[in-house]
Amino acid sequence: MSESYKKQKVKGRKPLIINFFEHAAPNHQNPVNESTNYNKISYWTKLAQIAERGKINSIFIGDVLGGYDVYQGPRSLKGAAKAAAQFPTNEPSQVISAMAAVTENLAFGVTFSTISEHPYHFARRIATLDHLTEGRVGWNVVTSYLDSAARNLLNGSDLPGYKERYERAHEYVQVVYELLLSSWRDDAVTKNLERKQYADSKLIREIGFEGKFFNVSGPQITEPSPQRLPVIIQAGSSPPGQNLGAQIAEVIFIGSNTPQGLKSTIDTVKSLAHEKFNRDPDSIKFIAGLQVIVSPTHEEAVAKYNDLFKYADPEGVKALIGGWTGINLDEFDDEDDLKKLSLDSERSSLKRLVSDVPGKVTKQDIVSKRLVTGSHPLIIGTPKEVADEIEKWVDISGIDGFNFAYSLWPGTFEDIVDLLIPELRFRGLAWDDYPVKGGTFRENLYGVKGQTFVPKDHSAYGYKWQSGVDQQDFENQLEQHKELWRSKNSSS
Repeated sequence: MSESYKKQKVKGRKPLIINFFEHAAPNHQNPVNESTNYNKISYWTKLAQIAERGKINSIFIGDVLGGYDVYQGPRSLKGAAKAAAQFPTNEPSQVISAMAAVTENLAFGVTFSTISEHPYHFARRIATLDHLTEGRVGWNVVTSYLDSAARNLLNGSDLPGYKERYERAHEYVQVVYELLLSSWRDDAVTKNLERKQYADSKLIREIGFEGKFFNVSGPQITEPSPQRLPVIIQAGSSPPGQNLGAQIAEVIFIGSNTPQGLKSTIDTVKSLAHEKFNRDPDSIKFIAGLQVIVSPTHEEAVAKYNDLFKYADPEGVKALIGGWTGINLDEFDDEDDLKKLSLDSERSSLKRLVSDVPGKVTKQDIVSKRLVTGSHPLIIGTPKEVADEIEKWVDISGIDGFNFAYSLWPGTFEDIVDLLIPELRFRGLAWDDYPVKGGTFRENLYGVKGQTFVPKDHSAYGYKWQSGVDQQDFENQLEQHKELWRSKNSSS
C-alpha cells in the first residue's frame, strides 16, 4: 500500500455509513458456519447488539423469493440446497421488531420486491415496522431477477423483461407513496378522549389509484408512522435501475470490483438525479458491498482467510453465480472465455464478476475467486491495512459507505466492531456515536435532528398531506405533482 494512504486522523473527514449485510438464510455469500442459527430469534438479537455496540448505522437484509436453480438446471436446486446457498430463506421482516426491542439507535434496511405482494398489503407491512421500530426502518426497492420467483408469484409466468419490471416498479412505488402519504393528513389522529375520537374521518381520504398494473382505492389502513415513509433504498444497477434510483432513492447499493467502477456509477446516477429529476445529488447516499478479514497481525489475517476454505463449497458458489448471472457454468468448457460472454449480457452482475480479471476468464477462475468472498471485493490485513485500502476506495470513488458482509458469523462482525471501527474512527471515517440519539433512520442517515421525512426535492415530498391543508387544495396540488412525475417517467 502506498505511504500516501498511511495517514493520521484527517480533520474534516466525513464519517462513512457502515452497515452489516445479512440475509435470512443459513448461507448468505459463502462459506457457512454459525449462521445456520439464522432461524432463531437469539441469532438476530445478538447481531443487533453487536452492531449497536459498534455504532453501526443499520443492518441491511437482502432477500430472494425463489431458489437459485440455474446451475445443474433446468430448475435444479441440488447445488443450492446442498450448500444452503440462500436456500432455504426466511421472510426477512419478521426479525426486525425483535432487533429493535434490544436496541435504541440501530436502523434496519429490509428488501421487498415489487413482485412480492400487492402494494396495499406491503404498505401496511412497512408502516407497521416503522411504528414498532419508532421510525428506524428502510425499504430496499428491488424488481427481482429470478425466474424461480416469477413462476410462483406471477401465476407461472416468466419474469418480465427490464422495461416492464421497472415500469411496474415505478407504479408500485407511486401506490405506496399515495397510501402512506396521501391517505391521512398529518394531524388526522387526534386521540381526543373528551370527544371520544381517535381519528378525524374528515382528514382521511381514498386515493382512488388507477394504473396499468394496480387499482387501489384506499385509504391506507394504518395511521401515519414516525417517518411517514421508510427510508428509500434501491439496488438496481442496470440503466433502468439507475434511472429509478436517481428518482426515488435516498440510499443506493452499488457494486464494483474497483473504486474507479464505483465512481463511474456514482457520477452517472448523480448526473441523472440532478439533470432529469432536479434533485440535489449529494442527498443520495451510495453504499458499496465489501468483505473484510481483519486481525491484529497480517499473518493472522491471512491464516484466518486460508481457514475459510474448509467451509467453502464450490457447488454453492456455482449455484449463487447461476442465480446472480442467469448462467449455468457447467454449460461451458474449462477453457471458454466468459469475459466475451459478458459483453452481450444484460446482467450487470456477470460483468462485475469478470471486470477486474485481466485477460481471459474461465469458469474455474470465477469459482476460485469467489469461493470465500461471494460477490464482493475482499480486503485482508491488520486494522491499519484494511483502513488504508478503505480510505483509498473512498478517496477515488467518493463512496458514502459500505455494506459489510460476513465470512464467518458472528466473528467477522465482531472483528469489524472491535478492530476495524476504532481505526476508522481514528481517521474520522466512523462516527463516535449516533448523531441523533434515539432518532429515526432518516435523522441518523442525514445527521439532522428533526429530518424524519424526505428532502423537499425528493419525488415523495409532494405526496404528503400536510397538517392544516384543506382537502381540495391538497388534491389540486397532488394532481399537479403527479403530472410532473408522469411526464418525467414518460421520457425515460
